[in-house]
Amino acid sequence: MCHLNQNTVSSVTHLILCSNPQNKGRFIFNSKVTYACDDGYRLTGHPERVCQANRQWSNGDPPVCHILTCDPPPIILHGQYRGSVGSIFEVGHKVEYVCDEGYELTGDAVWTCLKYGKWDKSSHPRCSLVQCQEPPLDENHLVLRSLDSGIVELSCEDGYVLHGARTLRCTLAQEWNDTFPVCKQVFCGPPPEVAFGDPSSAPLSAPSYFGSMVSYSCMDGFTLRKEGSVTCQADGYWSSPVPDCIPVECPQPVEIANGIVDVQGLMYLSTALYSCKPGYSLVGNATVLCGESGLWIGGVPSCQPIECSVPKEIPNGKVAYTKLQFNHVVIFSCHRGYRLHGPETLKCLANGEWDQETPVCIQIYCAPPNPIDNGFVEGLDHKFGVTIFYSCFPGFQLVGQNHLTCEEFGWSSSVPVCYSRLLDPNAEPIGGATVPLSPMDMSFLHGTVIVYRCHKSYELTTSTALVCLEEGGWNGTAPMCVPAECEEPPSPDHGSVNVTDTSLGSLVKYSCEEGYELEGESVRQCVAGRKWSDVPPVCRPISCGDPGDIDNGSAEGDSFLYLEVLRYECSSGFVLKGGDTRTCKADGNWDAEKPWCEPISCGSPVVPSDVIVTGKEYTFNKHVELRCKSGLLLQGPSVSVCQADGTWSHGSPECRSAHCGRPESIPNGRILGSDFGYSREVHGYLNGSSFHYDDVVEYVCFDGYEVFGDPVLRCSAQGHWVGTVPECRPCLCTPPVLKYGVVLGGDHACGNRVFFLCDEGYKVLGPAAATCEKGGVWSPGVPVCGRGRCVADLTPVGGAVTFSCPPGFLLQGPGLAECLVRLF
Repeated sequence: MCHLNQNTVSSVTHLILCSNPQNKGRFIFNSKVTYACDDGYRLTGHPERVCQANRQWSNGDPPVCHILTCDPPPIILHGQYRGSVGSIFEVGHKVEYVCDEGYELTGDAVWTCLKYGKWDKSSHPRCSLVQCQEPPLDENHLVLRSLDSGIVELSCEDGYVLHGARTLRCTLAQEWNDTFPVCKQVFCGPPPEVAFGDPSSAPLSAPSYFGSMVSYSCMDGFTLRKEGSVTCQADGYWSSPVPDCIPVECPQPVEIANGIVDVQGLMYLSTALYSCKPGYSLVGNATVLCGESGLWIGGVPSCQPIECSVPKEIPNGKVAYTKLQFNHVVIFSCHRGYRLHGPETLKCLANGEWDQETPVCIQIYCAPPNPIDNGFVEGLDHKFGVTIFYSCFPGFQLVGQNHLTCEEFGWSSSVPVCYSRLLDPNAEPIGGATVPLSPMDMSFLHGTVIVYRCHKSYELTTSTALVCLEEGGWNGTAPMCVPAECEEPPSPDHGSVNVTDTSLGSLVKYSCEEGYELEGESVRQCVAGRKWSDVPPVCRPISCGDPGDIDNGSAEGDSFLYLEVLRYECSSGFVLKGGDTRTCKADGNWDAEKPWCEPISCGSPVVPSDVIVTGKEYTFNKHVELRCKSGLLLQGPSVSVCQADGTWSHGSPECRSAHCGRPESIPNGRILGSDFGYSREVHGYLNGSSFHYDDVVEYVCFDGYEVFGDPVLRCSAQGHWVGTVPECRPCLCTPPVLKYGVVLGGDHACGNRVFFLCDEGYKVLGPAAATCEKGGVWSPGVPVCGRGRCVADLTPVGGAVTFSCPPGFLLQGPGLAECLVRLF
């Protein structure tokens, strides 16, 4: 509605009139009208107009009044306003703020658009999260995770499983929409069965809780292929993989030099048979057994060459050899003047015997010397080296050698002959001898003496001077001129001399037997005086040099010359590998590879089945550690050493059950002895003084007291209690506080009960009574006092009620309430 103000203007000549803008009277020139709108409207256009000389109002069309509106109300987090129709908020329009589920409103809920186009409220309301009682987490092993809109998700600690609602929602009444869940300890049930194996720490029927571990052991002849234990997991299942007992299998037995191994099988209790090739004998066990640990029991034998006995020394002879082993030979020879009767060589057979009888050296004999006509022989012995002499009767001349020597193949020359002859002083003596005659007397009268001498390179056999006798004969036979010879030189020890001639100027050559070398001149000459030049050489044995000792052993023998033998032996705790002897050969080298010493093997230690052996080296001076399975104590040394005799030092260890003594008692409490482990009987109340490994005792307090500390002690594998003895302290709960109510009951000790009563207008939301329980906790909890809930028979779900105050009172809080669904 527009309102006009009229101004009267006096006219001088003509009165100019304007039409009434609203057909209410007449307006003269220069009259001014002012427009204004009613409450709740806003003017659009110029509020003033003037009557102009042209009889028209200024500013064109008149202004317009439009209805007033408010701006859209503010948006709030976790809430919204209701009551809007579209996006126009006219004067007098009301909106109400409501919060999302799980939130409550703080501030003015209803806003009104005033006639000035402004809202009647300026402070924004807020939606705050509804607060409910904190769930009992620790005592129930619960884990909480907050979600949006007052919703929490509950889960259990590892080893516990949830029973009850997984999610809870805090309602507007500050109560949870469901009861709290509980966490129960996980049990896995009986441990899995393993073929050919048994649980070593628990029977199959024993209960198994989260974290329990069951170890398995296999029957003899079987071994674990996978993990040796299973553990009860948080999901109630046993861990995988499940242990698996497979047959023990030994590796292929060790091959031995000059031997054969016949493998009967590789499984537990199978055997392998060792044998040697011909000419070798087995040292060690011929049969080895596949043991329960997968190792061969009995050690590794060796094949040593078979040796024949040292050949007998033969009189007047000698024997030479390099080795006395299978297929080797020894060579016999006789000293000078003896001939070998029997085989020259003997061969060592595979059975350790020589193939023939030992030969003998027999004296060499020449044929008996033949007599000669007109002469005689001096000497009856005709063995080797003997010299006999021939002589002629008077009047006969000896033609030939007057002496013969018995040599290896007979007499040194043929038998001489005695010839009759007339003495002719002019004749040349046989052999070139001349008779120096007196120049005064060329006749040989009675008493004449003649002396013989020889030409160069000859010499008389005797320095005989002959006398002419009365009967016209000589008093002896003429001597002979024989070539001037040196005596046959002797052979050096272990050598020989090659003599073709011993006459003056002849040469002889020396050589040594195999394995010897000549020291001195190898050639000598027969010189004047029937002597040999130079010093006779000697044969020295060839040296192979010192081969040195062997590690962990020694060599016996201080000579390294030809045919000398070194004997090797190992230190205590070691066994010789290779030949135990080495012989120096003729070429200056030792006949075999140098042996070595290996530590003696004691084999896998033999211990009772409940003793565990740690260590894989079973040779001399190595050690293994011995221990028992959990719950058993070792009686005997914990370390065993492989000794020099191939045995272990541990003796007879055994495992005995671990025992714990009576646990310490506590004031205001008692001890319950029970076994929460495996393979034990429940004791009930403590009435014994000794407990086994893994037995458990629990401390419980008398009424009115509670345990502070871990109430459980466990008997360890070492025979002492694990854990700290707890205390029994008075059990008290903190006095509960109830807002908008009172708590009835003044005793707050464990077992006592209190009751909750709310003020008028409030209702107990939660339990009406609670009991003080161990841990200082009120069970089932402390309630809250709330205004109550919607009455289903008065206001339907989804319905709303409006609140107003009587005259003289101002409403605080929302003026509108909606009945919501509440879940229990």
